Amino acid sequence: MSDLGIRPIPRLEEPRKRRIGAFGGIEYVQYDGIFSGRTSTGKFRVPYRIAAPVNPEKGNQTVLVEPPHFNIALGARVFYLGEEFLFSRGFSHAGVGWSTTSFDGRNRRILDPTVPGVFINGGFIEENGRVDDEIISEFAKALKIDRIARRILGDIERRSITGFSDSSDPVLRLITSGLAEGVFDFALPFTAFGHDPQAAISAGLYDGKIIVVNSEFEGASSEFVDRGIELNQYRFYAVAGSPHIPDHLVFASLTTTNRTTPASFSPELRAHFLQGDKWVRKGKQPPVSHHLLAAADGTLIEDENGNAISVNASGERVPRLPFVELGEAHYIGDFIGTYESVKTIQQLGFDTHNDYLKALREKLADYLDAKNILKEEAEEMFRRATLCPPTTYTETYRDHYDNFVDIIPCP
Repeated sequence: MSDLGIRPIPRLEEPRKRRIGAFGGIEYVQYDGIFSGRTSTGKFRVPYRIAAPVNPEKGNQTVLVEPPHFNIALGARVFYLGEEFLFSRGFSHAGVGWSTTSFDGRNRRILDPTVPGVFINGGFIEENGRVDDEIISEFAKALKIDRIARRILGDIERRSITGFSDSSDPVLRLITSGLAEGVFDFALPFTAFGHDPQAAISAGLYDGKIIVVNSEFEGASSEFVDRGIELNQYRFYAVAGSPHIPDHLVFASLTTTNRTTPASFSPELRAHFLQGDKWVRKGKQPPVSHHLLAAADGTLIEDENGNAISVNASGERVPRLPFVELGEAHYIGDFIGTYESVKTIQQLGFDTHNDYLKALREKLADYLDAKNILKEEAEEMFRRATLCPPTTYTETYRDHYDNFVDIIPCP
């Protein structure tokens, strides 16, 4: 710090770079470097990673900032939203280390634990390390003004932020502390616990837009249920039947799960992400919030198949995933998730597979009309239900998983 007490502006150091491919005809590069400086509480030196179009003019002038998750780092970029989804639409993505705390020897919060000379002196102590959320907001500020960031990203007009589970905490803390004010235009924390963003908005601590998306595992989520007081800034969506960690329909690895349950909040997450982006860019309001129907003690109320019920603020039922609406099984929204009591088309009350498909299409149309899924994903969902007659969507997932993932008809 200078003799005048002016804190130097944190800066990006020159990164390494490598091409990561073309998405929707847009060539992207990944940049890995060091972000260093001082927050209001102490010095830091942490890794950063930016993915952006080779030609910044090909981007959409929006960068999505993601604090890394302790176990799978930039999981929103890689799994939940996905690179093809983001990059084919021209979004840039940026992650930065924000915590040195490790859990069972794992710490991807720092983004890349192999980088030498990393430290965080400010923030607060958490178990065996330190956490400084302010690094994230300082990094986002630098993305607009830093010389290297401007060369990589061009002229950025909008900054959004997302995080899930462990990495949703810093997102919500930034909002409730006021550190997100004037920095992030849109926030999308998901599978989140605790905090109350509506109170922060009411207190004038954040003037951007925020959407929270939760699975059934997070339960009644009373702190997030839309109280209808900040309709120009806030939405909440809870997805019945879905687990905390969904099946991403990708290869199995230490950081992903598969064959757990066909019920997933990911289609809603992607739909609501684009709605939030349009909310910022064009002022178009997203659909009304919906939560899971619960008793006074927070216990979820279930339908005749054991599945949670989605309702809006008025208590009116809201369309759920089509196979949940049809009662194809009891979908258990656990940490990883599972399902039981899978029914055949006859047990569902249909004479033929075509009768079943007609009913599924109607439920899918309701889900699409409610703006809880994108058109292209609704089409994929319907194709999966047609792959292996006479099986249902859920039976195909259970019995013909490879066909289900690759959307290839059964022999």
